[in-house]
Amino acid sequence: MNDNSKGTLTNTTTTGDQMATDNAAPAWEPTEGDALNSMLFSTEHFGRQGVRLTALAAPVTFLAAENTTEGPGEILGKVFGGIIDLGGTLFVQQPLLTSAMSLALVGAAYLKLRGDIDFTRDDGFASKHKLRKAMGSAQLVKRRKVLRPSLADVPSRKVPVNAVGVYVGRDRRTGLHLYMAIEDSSLMLAPMGAGKTAKLSNWIIDAEGAVLATSTKFDIVEWTERMRARVGRILLWNPQGIAGRDSNIAWDPVIGCADPEEGVERSMRRARYLLEGSDATKGVENRTFWLTASYSVLKAFLWAADADGRSLLDVARWSKNVRNFEAIEIFEKYAQPDPANPTRPVAPRGWKDDLVQAQKVEGKPTTSENVFGTLAKTFMFLDSPRVQKIVEAAHHASTPQFDIAAYLNSRDTLYLLGREDGMGSLGPLFTALTGEIYETARALAPMNRGGRLDPPWSMVLDEAALICSVPLPLWTADSRGLGINVHAVFQSPAQIYERWGKYGYQTIWDNCTKLILGGLSNDEHLDSLSKLCGKHMEKRESRSTSPTGQNGTMRESVSHTKVEVDTMTASDIMNLEPGEILVLRKHLGGPVVAKFTAVWDRKDIKSAEKSDKQAAKAELKARKRKLAAATSAAPHTPAAATGPTNPRVTPTEDPWAPQPQGPWAQPTMDTNPWTAAPAASGWATDGVRGPRTVLGEVVPPAEPPVVPEKPAHAPTGHLEQVPPQPEPSARPADAQQPIPLRKTGTDNAAIDDDDDMGAF
Repeated sequence: MNDNSKGTLTNTTTTGDQMATDNAAPAWEPTEGDALNSMLFSTEHFGRQGVRLTALAAPVTFLAAENTTEGPGEILGKVFGGIIDLGGTLFVQQPLLTSAMSLALVGAAYLKLRGDIDFTRDDGFASKHKLRKAMGSAQLVKRRKVLRPSLADVPSRKVPVNAVGVYVGRDRRTGLHLYMAIEDSSLMLAPMGAGKTAKLSNWIIDAEGAVLATSTKFDIVEWTERMRARVGRILLWNPQGIAGRDSNIAWDPVIGCADPEEGVERSMRRARYLLEGSDATKGVENRTFWLTASYSVLKAFLWAADADGRSLLDVARWSKNVRNFEAIEIFEKYAQPDPANPTRPVAPRGWKDDLVQAQKVEGKPTTSENVFGTLAKTFMFLDSPRVQKIVEAAHHASTPQFDIAAYLNSRDTLYLLGREDGMGSLGPLFTALTGEIYETARALAPMNRGGRLDPPWSMVLDEAALICSVPLPLWTADSRGLGINVHAVFQSPAQIYERWGKYGYQTIWDNCTKLILGGLSNDEHLDSLSKLCGKHMEKRESRSTSPTGQNGTMRESVSHTKVEVDTMTASDIMNLEPGEILVLRKHLGGPVVAKFTAVWDRKDIKSAEKSDKQAAKAELKARKRKLAAATSAAPHTPAAATGPTNPRVTPTEDPWAPQPQGPWAQPTMDTNPWTAAPAASGWATDGVRGPRTVLGEVVPPAEPPVVPEKPAHAPTGHLEQVPPQPEPSARPADAQQPIPLRKTGTDNAAIDDDDDMGAF
């Protein structure tokens, strides 16, 4: 080695059993300065613990070995020997610092080893390495250029995992936090009471883009509305008025079907989605034939209704009578374009013939009856007056139309709420709206960077088979590259099979990540899931005893065998604890049981509830302070002075006169601005004065009390009048003389005949 004034490395040469060594010089001999300061630390920075690491250039060592007679092994031995000598010197001079550095290096190596090697036994579950690769957060962030093209130039350390993934839970076995990519679709099996709302609400809250959520209950809105309102608008379509909440959007599938440019396509796809969500064709033989025949009639009805200014109510009315030819007459009316009105719609060619074929041409009676019977059952939800009102509201001039493109480019949340009542389900209406949004998303995705929506549009379809039966076999295969995230929830596999049939069920099952909550009890479904979880080899121990001789001693022998057992039995799946979810996904090598946090246990939810309570208390205190200030500032009349030398003054008013507070008195005008004009001031008048708003609107002032007219005959009028007083008697002329007493006959005097007592 070359001496560069920092140290000299003594070369050694081995020949057979002899080794020539310079005994006077050590293996590493510092020639200038201290080894501690010269190799790892600079003198001027050592007092401040500034460390200057020196890299060992091993490749240079091997290149230098070409000019020597020593082999690479000998050179490496000398290098590592020098490192060991250096470590010993450092430990002598700085034992604490050297020990700390050694422990840090050992800890870093252990953490690296722990991340790459799974020390747990092989029990059939997914290994830690495969979980990191398939569902780990670091791998998802690395794929941000594909999943979120807008984040391609953002450093990975600044990209939150929720921006590229959907949180599943924490692996019960390895403790890893697991995520699904935002492009993956999921299928959840959750019986009643299994805790699906606790999980679905988390997905709604954490979604980066617009969200569409369907449910038969209002609790999903209660748990997510507060948090989603912080990032976008809350759009509610609740035709049945669940929980007393009114809808704030209106939409009719008929509107836009006669548009000159896109009307034909809209009529076709909306007719398809209306029939897709209908229960009328479930279990019908030759379902495809009846759907095709009903589709030809329905798309023509939708176009005719919009061209003539009608609504979906008219389409339903036409569907109940085969001999109602109003739609055919509308097609005849708009058969030719109007030169004076270029924007006037023109009937599509051939659509009128479809109606004539279905309504006027004599054929098999069963064909027309089944076609129109299917349509009539499809629109049974319009029998409800509440639903009729929602549909009619979409045609009012003052009602803004639902802008689907603006919704997809926002972070708004659209809730579709409806109950499954057996007959008259809202499924066709919800399916048509969801399908229209999906088709718009498909058209917008290629216009964005990477050919997908960014941020993605999330669909959380609770009870998808009941109230929003969209074509999931097609969507789960098509949405992956469009930036559309589909989460469908069912109570059991039987619902999927019943709605989409055997092959549709298989397609949905293969395209989605399976998430199973505890509570399933069908043995056929549980056995199928247990088979998907796979098997593993388990070591079993068996003991046996045998006599060793005539003295009665026994010898115990132990043997070990390996048997194949189920990784998760049917009982294990059925008895999953609340908050646990079984994950079945390809490329994992086994099942995963993850634990998730319920939405009501989230820290941000608790913090928001606490903030709301504090804000309510602060508002109440402010109202009380303003009430106290208004009361103290109000003018008051001091009481009359009283005392031993100043007796109470008698009021000069007539006590018998009607008082102002009487029942017939007119109310006086209130000059207090908080009570005289509450609508203008925005302050309440009842109880504690203060702001009182309902849904952001000031409550109008209450009407003044109506004073009834005073009746002509007052039953208590005599109490309000002064009774007549007797006239005072005239005094004699000689007022100074005492008035003689009247004779009573007790003074033995003669009684005057004219006296009053003479009558007795």
